[in-house]
Amino acid sequence: MQRFSSEETRNELISSLKYIFPIESVQTLTEEEIHKELETSDKKETVNLFWSGGRNGLIAVLYHSGSEKKIATGYFISLLNDVQDIDLVFGDYFCQVFNDDITIIPIQEKHSEVWMTLKQSQFSRAIAKFSSFNTNPMIKWLQIAENSTHLQYENKPFTFCMLMAKKKECIQQTLLENFMPFSQPVQFEKGIMEEKWIRGSMSENTVGIAGYGENGDIFGMFTMPEPTLTDAEIEQNTLLAPHEDLIPLIARMPPKTFIMMTSENGSIYVVLPKRTLFHKTQGKWHYVNYSNIHIMLSKYIKKEIALSILRLVLDLSYERKGTLIFIPKNEEILDEIIPDYCQSEKVNETLRNTVKGLNVCHKIHRKIIMAAAKVDGAVVISKSGEVLDVSCMIGEPDEIRLTEHGLKNLEVLPGARSTAAWNASIYGIAVKVSDDGPISIYRHGKLITYVG
Repeated sequence: MQRFSSEETRNELISSLKYIFPIESVQTLTEEEIHKELETSDKKETVNLFWSGGRNGLIAVLYHSGSEKKIATGYFISLLNDVQDIDLVFGDYFCQVFNDDITIIPIQEKHSEVWMTLKQSQFSRAIAKFSSFNTNPMIKWLQIAENSTHLQYENKPFTFCMLMAKKKECIQQTLLENFMPFSQPVQFEKGIMEEKWIRGSMSENTVGIAGYGENGDIFGMFTMPEPTLTDAEIEQNTLLAPHEDLIPLIARMPPKTFIMMTSENGSIYVVLPKRTLFHKTQGKWHYVNYSNIHIMLSKYIKKEIALSILRLVLDLSYERKGTLIFIPKNEEILDEIIPDYCQSEKVNETLRNTVKGLNVCHKIHRKIIMAAAKVDGAVVISKSGEVLDVSCMIGEPDEIRLTEHGLKNLEVLPGARSTAAWNASIYGIAVKVSDDGPISIYRHGKLITYVG
C-alpha cells in the first residue's frame, strides 16, 4: 500500500501536529477541495500547511515526489483556538519534513525500520530547518542535548544553559562583563559529554556556556544577567521564558542566535529569537506558543491579570509541579464549589488564611502563591488577581449548574486533577498544570485550549 493513502499515515501526521496545534477534529479532503483551498488562499502548490479563512482552520497537504508537485492527499484540521503566523510557518516546516520522508519510504510494507528512524527525528529536523543555523550542526546539537539528560554530576542530574551564536562578537557584545572567555575553545560534544568541570559548574543554572560557529565550539562562560528590565521588556519576554529567572537572558537574545537549556527533570528547551520556544519532555518535542494561551485568557479576564496568572502557571510547569488554578466567574458561589469554604475549621487553615488576599500580579506575592500551589488542592484567584483560597478541594457542580451550560452529566476524566478542573470550569475558568508539564484550560465544561 502507498504510504500516502494509508490511514496510519494520516494518524501519524495528526498525532505529530497535536504537539504544535490544539487540534479539535480532522477531515480528509478530496483533491478538488484541496485545489480550491489553494486557489482561494492564493497559495502555491508547494506549501504543505496553511490557514483557510473560509473554513476557519488549517489545511495540510501532502504531495507525491517529482519535479511537478502532484497532490497526494490533504486534510482540514479544526482547532480549539486561532493561531499566529509564526505557528503556521513552523507547522509548514514540519509537514515538509514529514512529506519528504514519505517520498523516501513511499511503500508502507517496506523498510518499516527506516521509517521509524526517520519518524523519531522529524521534529528535531523541523526545528533545525526553522532556525537560522545550518541544519546538520543544529540537529547534532539537539542530539547531544538529548544524550546529556542522562548524565549526572555528584549524583545530581546534569543541566546546562547555552547561548549559541554564529560569531563570537555577538555574544561578547550582548553579555559584556557577564562573559568570561576560555583560554581555548572546547568542542561542544566533548565539553558536554566528557568534561566534568563543565558539569559541575553548570548544574545550578546560574552560570551558562557560550558557543559559536558552525562547529558550535564552547569558548566561554557567563553569569546570568541581573533582572534590570523595564516593565515593558518583562511583559514582552515573559511569554517566551519557560521560567521567570530566565527572562533577563532571553530579553538580551540577539538575532541569529538561540538558547538551549536542560532541566533536572530531563526536559530540554530551545528558544529562538523568532520568538518561538521548543520543549522536549517525556520523550516528545513540543512547539510552544504561550501567547496563544494569553490571548485566550485575555478574552475573559484583564490582559495584565492573565499575564501574571500565566507566569505563575509557566513556572509551575517548568518545575513539574502539577496544580489547578481556578478563576471563578462569580465569587459568591465559592461555597458551592469548595465544600469547606464557609466552615470555621478547614484543612490547611493556617496556609489558606496566610495566602488569602495576596495578589498574583505582585512578584513577591507570586512566589508565595507558587509555593502554596505546590500543596495538594486548587488555587482560587479572582478576576482582579487576588487569591481567594489555596489548597482547597473542588466539589461537584449540581444539576442546575450543569443545565445552565447545556450539560446533563458530570464528566469523569483520566486523573483526579483533570476531573477537578472540569468541575471547577462549570463556575468559571480552570487552568490545569500536569505533573509532566502540559497546560490545559477549561471553561463551562469544555476544553478551550492546551499546550503540550
